[in-house]
Amino acid sequence: MEKLVDYFVSTYQSDNYQVLPAEIVTQLGIIHRATRGELKARLFNEAKRMEQSSTNLDIIMWLENCFEAIEKHSFRYHQVLFSPGKDIPETLTFLLDRAVHTIDICVFTISDQRLSERLIAAHNRGVKVRIITDDMKVNDSGSQVRALKKAGVNIKTDDSRYHMHHKFGLIDGRISFSGSYNWTYTATKHNQENLIVTTNYTIVNEFIDEYERLWNEMIVFKG
Repeated sequence: MEKLVDYFVSTYQSDNYQVLPAEIVTQLGIIHRATRGELKARLFNEAKRMEQSSTNLDIIMWLENCFEAIEKHSFRYHQVLFSPGKDIPETLTFLLDRAVHTIDICVFTISDQRLSERLIAAHNRGVKVRIITDDMKVNDSGSQVRALKKAGVNIKTDDSRYHMHHKFGLIDGRISFSGSYNWTYTATKHNQENLIVTTNYTIVNEFIDEYERLWNEMIVFKG
């Protein structure tokens, strides 16, 4: 945050404010919406301090340029995908491989070994991986749940004669995906399925709240 504030303040009355260094672009791309709001508030306070030695028009133009750059380089991702086909598993693989901090999965059944291996790989590189799945589906032929548990991944299930039928997930608390798609080969090769991926702040946080509620209610899978 401090580096971003210092950079934008340094661009005041500069002719090169539109050319952002790669490091600044990268930082703008990884901050959350709340942090972007805080950054804008900090810059607005800097603008008020500038009033003592600058014209209002210069300050307003500088602030507008700062806000435009922040919005331009903020990370946003929205996609609608369908199966049969490779689009959904390839997108999920892409997201799992680029997770930095957390992966939270809430899926009815997991039998796709390729996706299971990406979860284990993420766990092994230090990403906090959590899985919620249906208690009855862990016994299906081809289920990857026990392999995931053996690898050290945290797993919880429901304890009910009804199903934990969700199919959604979260990457780093900033990307959510949801749809009809189960993590199975059949869903990839034969079924008519869908998946929506988004960074919309409101939607992502609704899923975060629901995931935490479910995680607190579910029981630990002991394998």
